[in-house]
Amino acid sequence: MKIAILSRGSQNHATRSLSDAARNAGHTAEILDPFGFYLHIGGTGNRITYYGKPAEDFDVVVPRLSRTTAQYGEEVVAHFEWSGTPVVNRAKSIAAARHKFHSLRILAQHGLPIPPSLTVGSATFLENAVAEIGSYPFILKPFYGTHGRGIMLLDTPTSLTSAVDALCALHQDYVIQPFVGGDCNSDLTGGVDIRLLVVGGEVIAAMKRSAPPGEFRANIHKGASGETVTLPDEYIHLAIEAAEALELEIAGVDVLQTNEGPVILEVNPSPGFEELEAVTGINIADAIIKFVTVFAKKVESCGRGL
Repeated sequence: MKIAILSRGSQNHATRSLSDAARNAGHTAEILDPFGFYLHIGGTGNRITYYGKPAEDFDVVVPRLSRTTAQYGEEVVAHFEWSGTPVVNRAKSIAAARHKFHSLRILAQHGLPIPPSLTVGSATFLENAVAEIGSYPFILKPFYGTHGRGIMLLDTPTSLTSAVDALCALHQDYVIQPFVGGDCNSDLTGGVDIRLLVVGGEVIAAMKRSAPPGEFRANIHKGASGETVTLPDEYIHLAIEAAEALELEIAGVDVLQTNEGPVILEVNPSPGFEELEAVTGINIADAIIKFVTVFAKKVESCGRGL
């Protein structure tokens, strides 16, 4: 099977591991820079080329899109779908998951628990609005962002209003949420969350992530540490339902325990898994490639091109 992995980071752990796993399983794998594709519509015909050469003979495409490649990368993914090539994950699902507020709306529409969330176009009625979702401190998250970048923790009306005023002036959109301190009787508190990896409708790995002292973000890129964790079935079901709601075959789902029970923080359509493999000892790349090949064969047998 010929597998295309869309990624600019050829030395990124996940990208490299997927390529190695595909080759070890006897497949052909190519790591392709999304910006190297040319998408043709009309004129001499509808097609997709990669640095001037036809690129429509892949059996399946696996997008690994970063923040900088996502916008154009999603168009590349959509073009592959249009040509009838199976894709894991699809463009519209990647776009929905990457947009933090949009993804939360979809999760809420499916009846899944999320933190109280707010977005605003100005700071005029900010104090009245935030009072309806919780109390200080509040967290501001950019609509688009990864690795905990751009997240702010604000603990006074003045700091929150100043931040929102500045962001609105810069035409930057943010989600506002109350900071969740967690259940005092649980080891899943503020600065601690659970990352679950869903592949093909199953949770194949999970870990607890704990922020370092003085940090409120439980992101590995911000110095958080990971450890194995035994999870209640509720967490497993939530992660699977979140991936299904966003129509993602592969997803990293972040869950936080609160006094009201677990809530879904966000869903990542291109999750890294280096730390998850190190903590759990599970060969995640192998598991993903096995699923991807089965998925492609199933699509081919159904004759389903998008």
